[in-house]
Amino acid sequence: MDKKIKKLSDVIEAYRAELIDRDYCKGTIKDYARGCRAIQKWWEKNDLKEFNEENAARFCDEVLGTRYLIPTLTSEQKRRLRVVRMLLSIYHHEDFENYTPPAEKKLKTELGLVFSNYIEWCTLSLKLAPNTLDTHKRVTLKFDTFLTEKGLHFEEVSTLNFEDFIAPVSKCNRIRYKAVLRNIYRFLHGAGITEGDLSTLILKEPHIPQGSKLPTTYTEDEIKKLLLSVDRSTSGGKRDYLILLLAAEYGMRASDIRSLNLKYIDWESNTISFNQQKTEIPISYPLIPSVGNAIIDYLKHGRPQGGDDVIIVRHDSKRKGRQITSSGIYSIVEAAFRASNVVNWREKKHGPHSLRHSFASNLLKRGTGYYVISMAMGHSCSETTKTYLQIDFERLRKCSLPVPDLHSLYYNNIGKEARNEQAYL
Repeated sequence: MDKKIKKLSDVIEAYRAELIDRDYCKGTIKDYARGCRAIQKWWEKNDLKEFNEENAARFCDEVLGTRYLIPTLTSEQKRRLRVVRMLLSIYHHEDFENYTPPAEKKLKTELGLVFSNYIEWCTLSLKLAPNTLDTHKRVTLKFDTFLTEKGLHFEEVSTLNFEDFIAPVSKCNRIRYKAVLRNIYRFLHGAGITEGDLSTLILKEPHIPQGSKLPTTYTEDEIKKLLLSVDRSTSGGKRDYLILLLAAEYGMRASDIRSLNLKYIDWESNTISFNQQKTEIPISYPLIPSVGNAIIDYLKHGRPQGGDDVIIVRHDSKRKGRQITSSGIYSIVEAAFRASNVVNWREKKHGPHSLRHSFASNLLKRGTGYYVISMAMGHSCSETTKTYLQIDFERLRKCSLPVPDLHSLYYNNIGKEARNEQAYL
């Protein structure tokens, strides 16, 4: 998407869809929705139509009194500031900030003299993304404060100093902080500001693998039950069935389903090809008969005439023919689960992304190769696919070892008595 969204209502709608697509919990979405309503009310009061940086800054100045996170803000004000900044991210088609930044501070040590050059180097040479640059700025400010408190010049540091600086940092941020420090000192050495490369004094963090949650998946039988739950005799049912097929048969993201266009389909070669909305990475699917027939059925007997230049659209009277939102797709998938005979779906994730996980999991169960699954998912890096393939119980069972026959007295009656005695002690 090249053009920026201008209407506040459209920005908020895209924002809500993004929250749902990222699996934000319902409580958080509800809190952010309250912030959006407050922003909309102020917009209407000031007779504003367009959403842009100027109007967003005006809202922050007049309503909150600041554009940055400051201690005097109430919890509600902090939430509204967070919402404004997230809306700006949607407006610019950028990723959300990890947090709302505090008011900008100035560096007190001599690092301040070269800081702008360092950020420029990070931007042009390292090609760091804006969010990563924000991290570098934040860590540099903290390191500058550390040097000031210790009375150190940035050249008068040792391994012990670096470890003292990192000590209060949480485990998940230690690697990130050290990476920033290495970049700073590599820049200083490369620019001839320090004689030696002091980045070599920064110790590497030991790699400690962390556990992760298993992805939510549904079996092929459960997916069939889900598809059969849709009433395909209605125009809305034809659309909903097509949405479920695209998510279940191809593992397509909600953002790609809502953007699907006829120009992406080659009926002669039976393929669907497009650049993914999230990654801009091109992907191509074989147009299987069930999907092809569902598209034709919907276009001929279900889709309203006119509207936006996409296949799947809204059917409600006010916005008939308009492109459906990602949140709308989530609601359709959830409604299908509610109507299905799938057991315990409420205790699991039940949005379109759960069907994407199921697509990958079911491919693995069929014996599909890891590389093929990665290609089918449209991942640029095969490591990303690992989050979708964290467990395969059937293959794990094949790796199990049989328990051998035991002849030792310790594991017979005598051994049992000994173990009982040991347990008692």
